[in-house]
Amino acid sequence: MSAATVLIAAADMFFVPERRKTMKKVSVRISALLLTVLMLVTTFSSTSFAYDDQNGTQSYNSISLSDALYVNGEKLYNRRGEEVRLRGLNLGGWLIMEDWFCPISNDKKGDHYTMSILENRFGVEKTRELYEIYQDNWITETDFQNIADMGFNCVRIPFWYRNFQSDDNGTWVRDENGEIDLSRLEWAVDMCRKYGIYAILDLHGANGCQGYTDHCGRGNDNGKSYHFFDQNNTGKRYRQQAAELWSVIAERFAGDPAVAMFDLLNEPMCDVPFIKRIHSHIWEFYDMAYDAIRAKDPARIITMIGTWSIDKLPNPKSYNWKGVVYQYHQYDDAQSDYTNRIKFGWRMGYNVPQYAGEFHPVGDKVSLDFAINAYDSNNLSWTLWTYKGYNSWAKWSDWFVYGASSADLTVNAQTDSYETIAQKWGEAMQTNSGNFSHARLYGVAKKYLPSANLEEAPYNTQENVENAVFDEIVYNGDYHGNIGYDTGNTLNKIRSFLLRVIDIFKMILSKPAVINK
Repeated sequence: MSAATVLIAAADMFFVPERRKTMKKVSVRISALLLTVLMLVTTFSSTSFAYDDQNGTQSYNSISLSDALYVNGEKLYNRRGEEVRLRGLNLGGWLIMEDWFCPISNDKKGDHYTMSILENRFGVEKTRELYEIYQDNWITETDFQNIADMGFNCVRIPFWYRNFQSDDNGTWVRDENGEIDLSRLEWAVDMCRKYGIYAILDLHGANGCQGYTDHCGRGNDNGKSYHFFDQNNTGKRYRQQAAELWSVIAERFAGDPAVAMFDLLNEPMCDVPFIKRIHSHIWEFYDMAYDAIRAKDPARIITMIGTWSIDKLPNPKSYNWKGVVYQYHQYDDAQSDYTNRIKFGWRMGYNVPQYAGEFHPVGDKVSLDFAINAYDSNNLSWTLWTYKGYNSWAKWSDWFVYGASSADLTVNAQTDSYETIAQKWGEAMQTNSGNFSHARLYGVAKKYLPSANLEEAPYNTQENVENAVFDEIVYNGDYHGNIGYDTGNTLNKIRSFLLRVIDIFKMILSKPAVINK
């Protein structure tokens, strides 16, 4: 057994959950330094451990230090020097719910609304118990095994700040030892490590809400909650709290090779047209969070979203960002939207990897086959939206790998009793409960994993991009995906639009952002 193998095995023991608890008081910076040295040692030597399932018929190579990822130009590599492309799924609806595909009825008002109703009815502690029941069952170890069995190598894990903070003042939820309770994320990362898949930790909903929609945790209130980017003391406090959350997460997972990336903020200002000065407020927060993470975990890959294209992001050299991946989300209805988005990304010349963090073709003009082929043939990493869904049409939808359609499990927070909610969100929510089955996305996604034989697209290099004849597309500075996704009457749409315009003018009149350090 080589010295490197012994060192890796010892370091892997550090990340076993039982042992992690006893190591929390050890200096994380020292640990991170040690792990960085070990990663360098293991560049040319690696080891892995096999886990057998209950039947002993399937084994899984766990994530070890040699699997730790780093950025080199436009690609990702592990410490063995092998190129890695992430092909995975989002665990949507687990640590933050959206009622269109989750067992909750809240008229797209988001988790904040649901939690407030339950707290008023049952109290804070009982409400947290209900959320714990839901989270214990929506995603279980079986799901991580399923994901690995299908050939995916990555999961993106959306989470809401209220999983870790009990109020809007940044009060931490703590465990029995007084430590900030990140056990839900720790468990998920442990599952990823066990089954040989990477985790991307995604701040999907921040305090103050970074968008108008329910996927931020608070939505459908005509813009009243859209305050994360307010250029006042309240907005500043929200951004500082989010950066502090990332600091805590970075310290907890410093050097952990099972974590592929930290995803700073999901779809910020997703409904605001692109205006450089306004979007610079997003970049300011990215820089703040970047610095907070780097202070605790210097080698961690950080991904930043340009909503809806990476040309909405600055040149990373402007902020001296290193080890970053540029991300966009895509819900479009034309083939040209997918190919042009990729070409636009390469043409920017940022020399960073591109990553499609969420995508799903809308309409019937483009197929998932086409989208996945476009990403794969151009060396993009991707994570499909989403793994699991619950709706009247979920079991045959190509939005989900697993779907259920039983209406009996939908919770009404205003009328259902505590006992009824606990029962509906209990074991019946588990993927293997008998209430869920393979949906259409299962077959489509599995087709491409993990060794698809795909032809190279003609625009997969920077040289070819520069010489390509670009399709004529209308960007006009205001492209932002499938506008109108959320339904509502005309009056509400007009009202919402006017409120957004007011927000834009408020930002324009605010103090200009500083781009360069």
